[in-house]
Amino acid sequence: MRKVLAGTALALVMGGVAYGDDITLTATVDGLLVDTINSGGLPTLDVNNVAFGSAFNLNSLTINSQGALAPPAILSTNTLDVDHNGGSAHVLVLDIISTGLTGPGALANLLSEFSVTGLTAGWTVQEQTFINGGLLASTPVFGGNNATTDSTNAANVTNPFTAEVKYTLDASATAGQFNGGIDLAFASGAPGPSLASGLPGIVMAGFLGWLWLRRRLSFSLMP
Repeated sequence: MRKVLAGTALALVMGGVAYGDDITLTATVDGLLVDTINSGGLPTLDVNNVAFGSAFNLNSLTINSQGALAPPAILSTNTLDVDHNGGSAHVLVLDIISTGLTGPGALANLLSEFSVTGLTAGWTVQEQTFINGGLLASTPVFGGNNATTDSTNAANVTNPFTAEVKYTLDASATAGQFNGGIDLAFASGAPGPSLASGLPGIVMAGFLGWLWLRRRLSFSLMP
């Protein structure tokens, strides 16, 4: 997927911190849970050649979360490769959650990058991102190949926080394959403290006070 651009200041803030990432992948087929895979407290999870029920096979998926990525990246799942054996239509939902992530403890902008690089004709897929269980961004229902979209949205990123991505794949009776990916990162221009808070606020207050005093003195010296 495309390279994520982010604010240098935020990258410096998030760099060099201790992470407690843990990744969990759940797979449901037609609304029924078929598998749960956990990284065991590691920031990387590789899944290869795993059957999800009798209809789907996950050929490969590499998941990296904050502790295995360079700031400002949070969660990367951009190597997804899934087969469907055909015969009848089925819906596969892959839900990937990373917990114990380090956030600024404040409102921040986050960049969701979505892509579909291969999708069998007649299939559809929707991709979504979440922060602390709340929906952050959602794509349209993709029905074709080489579809990409970005979305920058604000969320209250607690410390620690949870990041989540979800794929909802609706496969027709036709046998085929889906390739795609979702990346999530802190975005440039993340909301910071207001001008009236912290050091900038002190400076502004001092400046306004000086203007007020100067005006009072000017009036008092008038004949």
